[in-house]
Amino acid sequence: MTEDSDPDEEEVASAEELVEQIEENWREKVEKATLDDCEQIREAGDYVRSADNWQDAVNRVTDGLDVDEERAEWLVAIYIKIFTDPSGSVTGYGLNIGGSYYSTEESVEELQPETRIDSVEEAEEYLREYVGVHADEMDIDSVTFTDDLPDEPPSPSIDLDIEFPTPQFTALTEALETITTSYHQRVATQLAASFDLSSYFDSLLRDALEPISELAEQYREIEESDFEFKWLSNVKHAAFMQLYREYREEGNEAAAELLAAQLSEEEDIEGFKEYFRSFDEYEERQEIINQALDAHAEGRYALSIPVILSQLEGVIIDAALDIGIWRHDEDVYGVKVVGKGEGSPKHISEIDDAFRDYYQSHFWPNRTDILHGERTDYADDEILSAKLIWLLFQTLHTVENIRSAENLGDYYILQAISEGDAQTISSVADHLDYQEDYVADRCDALQDQQALAVSDDELELTETGLKYLHGEGRLPSG
Repeated sequence: MTEDSDPDEEEVASAEELVEQIEENWREKVEKATLDDCEQIREAGDYVRSADNWQDAVNRVTDGLDVDEERAEWLVAIYIKIFTDPSGSVTGYGLNIGGSYYSTEESVEELQPETRIDSVEEAEEYLREYVGVHADEMDIDSVTFTDDLPDEPPSPSIDLDIEFPTPQFTALTEALETITTSYHQRVATQLAASFDLSSYFDSLLRDALEPISELAEQYREIEESDFEFKWLSNVKHAAFMQLYREYREEGNEAAAELLAAQLSEEEDIEGFKEYFRSFDEYEERQEIINQALDAHAEGRYALSIPVILSQLEGVIIDAALDIGIWRHDEDVYGVKVVGKGEGSPKHISEIDDAFRDYYQSHFWPNRTDILHGERTDYADDEILSAKLIWLLFQTLHTVENIRSAENLGDYYILQAISEGDAQTISSVADHLDYQEDYVADRCDALQDQQALAVSDDELELTETGLKYLHGEGRLPSG
């Protein structure tokens, strides 16, 4: 920079260069896929879902779409990647139209009015970007087409109003990694908070980030509404928004009826059973839950409702005991586990606030009144039975998150030691009312992370541990 140069002028040039780079990168992704590519990938899905293995899927696509084998391999690989390894590098508009397009049988023209995209032409470009990003990340040479397909070849939809060609491909049998509402919400919230959309270099940056901002705003609107099913975050985004639109237009009762309609056929119930098999919590309770699901299908809600109520609480209690933040000799209830607020040593941050609120305000009163015999008006309550089955669906996801959060007590353990309330493993366990084995395991981990020094059962914080407590840094992985 020379003495006479204007620093603001150079900043403008840098901003313009950044904007141009963003636009160029986005355009490169768009150019990696044609609209025909997008359409053929969706068509290939029909053959993938009826195939026995990768090569069978390729053969079916080759014959069914009249393409060569190389093209068929590419179509099959991209289709499966979209559902089992979704990219995190797609723009908000791309996620919106791409997720909807591959989760329904609707055309871009039909889907565009439901998005924030201004025109069909732009929606087509964002769909091409969605496919282009996945194609860019797909190394076709690394795919072994002699391998088995995923355990359950991904279905194109978890949308609530789509019928599937065979019972085994009902809405809930697709891979767990499909783009869900919780995924959309996490991405939207984090990215919207990361950028100042009123900053100087706004033009294309704001255009690029506006879908994220709008998506985050949409979730804030849902959070502030009285939508009863805001806790149902692990269905696909398109399905969740369809349910929310039903609520906006007709109210919570209509949304509940829409949910119940997804359990009206025998294949729907079998779809839930198949889906539940991917959860460890289901295995030991399988016979009980299956009989409750069968009772629902047969209209015997006097049996399905109390059984599911008991199992819903059981899986929460088991998770809390197994993790170690509750002791076996305590009176452990699901509402205690779920309801512990922030700041409590037993607070589980992995429980979504919407789920927490619903569990306490809707589930627990029903559980108490029905299982204690104080309520007898539920024998023909199909809606309540259906709600509980969907709540079980979400609870299994929630418990999976709880069990993955081994470090949830670390802050409180370090805090107790720092404040002088406890300096041994047993005294920390007593002070926090945790199981001693859990505290011992976490102290070992904290020592590995250089946050704690353990000597002859005596515990002492390190400088790293103190900085972590004061919010001045994160613990290293360990």
